[in-house]
Amino acid sequence: MTAEPLSAEPLPADRTRTDPSPAGPAPVKRLTAVPPVEPAPTTRPRAGLAEALVARRNQLTRAAQWFAGTEGDPYGLLLRAGADDPARHEERVREQGPLYRSAPLDTWVTAHRAVAEQVLTDPAFDGTGPDGTPDGLDGLPLRSDLLSLDRATAARLAPLTAFGGPLLWAREENCVAQRAATYARRLLEGCGEHFDLAEDFARRLPGAVLAEQFSLPDTAHEEFARVLPDCRYALDGLACPQPYATARATRAAEATVAALLTRHLSEAGGADAAGEDTARAAGVLAVSAAETTAVLIVETVRRLRARTGAWERLTADPALAAEAVRETLRTSPPVRLETRTTRTETTLAGTELPAGARVAVLMAAAGRDPGAPAGAAPLGLAPDLHFALSAPLITSIAGAALRTLAETLPHLREAGEPVTRPRSPVLLAPARFPVAKRESTPCAS
Repeated sequence: MTAEPLSAEPLPADRTRTDPSPAGPAPVKRLTAVPPVEPAPTTRPRAGLAEALVARRNQLTRAAQWFAGTEGDPYGLLLRAGADDPARHEERVREQGPLYRSAPLDTWVTAHRAVAEQVLTDPAFDGTGPDGTPDGLDGLPLRSDLLSLDRATAARLAPLTAFGGPLLWAREENCVAQRAATYARRLLEGCGEHFDLAEDFARRLPGAVLAEQFSLPDTAHEEFARVLPDCRYALDGLACPQPYATARATRAAEATVAALLTRHLSEAGGADAAGEDTARAAGVLAVSAAETTAVLIVETVRRLRARTGAWERLTADPALAAEAVRETLRTSPPVRLETRTTRTETTLAGTELPAGARVAVLMAAAGRDPGAPAGAAPLGLAPDLHFALSAPLITSIAGAALRTLAETLPHLREAGEPVTRPRSPVLLAPARFPVAKRESTPCAS
């Protein structure tokens, strides 16, 4: 993957800027009457102006990340999400000590497990700006509506997503895994000899499983499973501005998912706050789980295929799938970084942070911290915010998918060069991962 040009997104119209022609002004041949300039209509929709301002802020944020990387800032290089291995930049952050300040991006960054755990559990850190600053006014990139929630809201919604609760009819994780395996087999049966593991399988599976768990009617089931993969950019958008057209399309897909769930689930709690919470919890769970699960499936397959004999050991004993998923969560998690904001003045790794300070946790680097206690649980999915709702579903569906792949396609192989999606520093998501169902065989002479 090559570095993206800064001109990938056009700037919104700016009437204060003039660009003289390189050849100089053309000679004036005659004078012509200039019609009077009509004043701009006073009824211009405020929403349009707000959108233009958000687009400009997104673009400037991306430019800041790009130039921070140009200056050699390791956090800026991570957010640029270039073709180089992010682990190299993560280790540079670790070398700076328990807490590194990215001066160009005004962000404190850690790759140390103990510091990461404090950020992810201390009430002083939260997902929004201090004092509940509204989204879009805190200087952060354009963000997902469903995933912009604080810890208090996540804690209130989490019980709704428990197994056997108001949303998920399965009473235990094994039941979800069994249903996920059923859908996984159906998807694989519909794939040809060559298919894209990311697009044709991993991204289609979560929506089908969740639609059934939410007990959506058949018509809504189909629409939900079709639209949910279009929310794939939401998590990366929490830290890295996506192209504005992509961001708008993602928000439109989120709105469709939210409206569909509200229409079919709010009745479960009545037309009151309980019903609204049920639908919102379903939306947060779905959007946070869908692409994360897809990335976890593909990354686990990639890691197993890259290690000599690892895939063969799994196909010989598919029960190892759950352990393979846990290992990926520990060393190469689907969510590589998390960002939080301090709500109050606090001390982190001996440094005094003011209210409103931004902190980035490098989850992948913290997970492989050599100073972490022996046998520490994987740190792949943060215990707060949206993953407090969706983490059990993510690991369950991913484990079932991997086991099904091992059972039904033991000779699975790569059939082309994998491609990582641009602007994906959070997920390092696959744009494509071409595979074939069987090993290639030589042609008969």
